[in-house]
Amino acid sequence: MELCFKLAKKVADSGFRPDVIVAVLRGGVVPALIVSDVLNVEEFYAIRVKHWGIAEEVYKVPVIEQLPQGKLEGKRVLLVDEIADTGKTIEVAVRELRKMGLQEVRTSVVHLKPTSSVIPDYYVEKLNRWVWVFYPWSTAETLISLAHRELGRGADVGEILRVAEAIAEKLRVREPVRSILEVAMRFYVESLGLPKEGT
Repeated sequence: MELCFKLAKKVADSGFRPDVIVAVLRGGVVPALIVSDVLNVEEFYAIRVKHWGIAEEVYKVPVIEQLPQGKLEGKRVLLVDEIADTGKTIEVAVRELRKMGLQEVRTSVVHLKPTSSVIPDYYVEKLNRWVWVFYPWSTAETLISLAHRELGRGADVGEILRVAEAIAEKLRVREPVRSILEVAMRFYVESLGLPKEGT
């Protein structure tokens, strides 16, 4: 939360006054909501840019969905995401948003990785090496993805749950991890192509 407030302050201190906040789904929604609250920007949209899939599956060409057609013409837009990893998400989103006749678009993220080809207009922390950044609003996705990556494609649900819990303990995650993961695994099994526990 504190980093999201810092992001809002950076935008405010720059003198930029967005008319519209556009969040990148899903990770950028929480930071975008906080920024929109602090800057009192009521016009809020979300777009989806598929770049990373489950367990580091990478889409060769990022796909953009849910553009706010007819809503941005002549407006100043602030695009908000949680992180700039490769920079492709921001690059694709900005390119598509510019086609909508807006007055100006600026970009913002909480974290900037050294692997990003794009430097956002606003960021809170620049990382000096590539690391997996853990956000509280993506607990299940992060833990399950890290466990799946560690175990490989042959792992079953039970193995992933055990490794995900161990990762959570190592990272000192405070949420009730086991209950979160047990619920989440019901929904991740299909997308990860996992066998059911013990099969």
